[in-house]
Amino acid sequence: MNRVALRVLFALLVVSLSPLALASEPFPVNIKAQLMLPGEPPPCTLCHLTLIGGLMTVTKPFGQNLQRKYGLGPIDVSVLRNAITQAQANGDDSDGDRVGDIAELLQGTDPNVPEGGVAVDEPRFGCYCSTGPAPRSSTAGGAAWLAALGLSGFRRRAVRRLRDERKP
Repeated sequence: MNRVALRVLFALLVVSLSPLALASEPFPVNIKAQLMLPGEPPPCTLCHLTLIGGLMTVTKPFGQNLQRKYGLGPIDVSVLRNAITQAQANGDDSDGDRVGDIAELLQGTDPNVPEGGVAVDEPRFGCYCSTGPAPRSSTAGGAAWLAALGLSGFRRRAVRRLRDERKP
């Protein structure tokens, strides 16, 4: 087997051993699309404590209601769509101001803030509100270092062989 084929096989092995990132589609983008909201998608703080989102950080009444009543969990956008539809049909009102959560979203107000208020908008720097388990950095980093080490070994041998061939 020639060396190029060995290098390709080695690279494929390293890639196949690396853990997969299990990121979901961003929930705010899906909420915006389903409800045809104008402007920017709602911030992650619609459900989460921070704009970063993430597993086990749903602290806001709207997000907790969708979890408890409709079984919303991470990653599953189809359950999110169903939960939004059901919350709208049932007139769910997480903040108790007698205006339904989905009606508030359609009006551009925050369903977590009573009396049609708007939550303080924090700086936006990206949001993927639900992700799968984060890969252990040691595994991904180890795979990358292993690949680099293997490739540098191949390179070193090739350079030595060329030097040996050039010596008189």
